[in-house]
Amino acid sequence: MSHFYVGGFCMDAMGRLTRLMELLMEDGGELGIREIAQRTSIPKSTVQRMLEALEECGWLVQDARTQRYRVALRLLLFANEWRLHQELVRQAQGVMLDLCRATQQTVLLLVLEGQQGICLNRVEPERTIRLVAETGKRFPLHAAACGKVLLAYSPPDLQQRILSTPLEAYTARTITDPCNLREEIARIRACGLAYSVEEMTVGAAEAAIPLFFRKSDRFVAALSIAGPSFDLEGRFEEFARLLKDAREKILGTKEVE
Repeated sequence: MSHFYVGGFCMDAMGRLTRLMELLMEDGGELGIREIAQRTSIPKSTVQRMLEALEECGWLVQDARTQRYRVALRLLLFANEWRLHQELVRQAQGVMLDLCRATQQTVLLLVLEGQQGICLNRVEPERTIRLVAETGKRFPLHAAACGKVLLAYSPPDLQQRILSTPLEAYTARTITDPCNLREEIARIRACGLAYSVEEMTVGAAEAAIPLFFRKSDRFVAALSIAGPSFDLEGRFEEFARLLKDAREKILGTKEVE
């Protein structure tokens, strides 16, 4: 049998993995090696190797009594998080467009991923001078307002990891002292707002706020306005009000579930 490779990956193997995972997700219960092989038309020996590898990675769980496999909690949490992010982008898009038009600045929606922030969505103004931040761009958690909001509302163990490792200086104004960063985290949590001027990019400034689930007060994302420092400095209170109004529009009429 011939195999087709893309970027070093065997498409035949990827197709088999996709069929196997789709079967387990759709079935919702526990399946044995023989049944999976029959329903996916994948050789039994190959199914066994794939299942063992997926179990080792934490994506599947094997019942010690029945020897059958089911989807692990890790995969379900990952899938639920992806759906949440997609819905959050959908609900925030119109509000972010309005906020961008009102401020003529870049509006960003960011979430925590691992030990970094990631840009989930962004809307940029039609002007020559603006902050450019592509969707999918990663941000450090100790620099700029958006990163500091994510850090301030991240789990304590993650905060400790960040604060116990050397903090990179992106500019002369980046906070690199752990004690100062702890104080900044406490201030952000006390007022629910973060500001930055040239902490990650010279000439750029940003204001950011946290978004929470209504029912549980669980932190879900950071919403920010970013642009040239000469546009934002002296207007942080104004932008903070606009961000809070935008937050109510995103989460006030329909909760993210």
